[in-house]
Amino acid sequence: MSTKSSYKYIILASLLGEISLILLTTIAQEMLFDGIRFATSSNLELIFGGLATFLVAVIAGIIAAAIVKASTLIPHTIISTLTFIEMTYLMISGKLDDPIWFDVLSGFSLILGIWLGYFIVKKYLQSKGI
Repeated sequence: MSTKSSYKYIILASLLGEISLILLTTIAQEMLFDGIRFATSSNLELIFGGLATFLVAVIAGIIAAAIVKASTLIPHTIISTLTFIEMTYLMISGKLDDPIWFDVLSGFSLILGIWLGYFIVKKYLQSKGI
């Protein structure tokens, strides 16, 4: 694979990983659970909504890693950085009503899920000898 071609895959993986993270998180939090809020969601909604959100991040990480065949960390670094920047902006701007610890844990669970998705694909490809 040429360098020019590999950059295309990195860009594609970053875009599709980020887009899938946004779309699937919206589905998990807003459509399945009608919004996850610390103050108004039940304990079960918080548990299952948090789990669904984490699984969505894993799926986004798998998508990005599969595109680049887990050959580089760049797409996951980009997606993680964008997630961190977005969460920081939302917290600083006061657009979030939840306690800060809740929002920080939510953001870090997304980042952890993204990287878990990468390692799942990497281990799978190693086990297949690819």
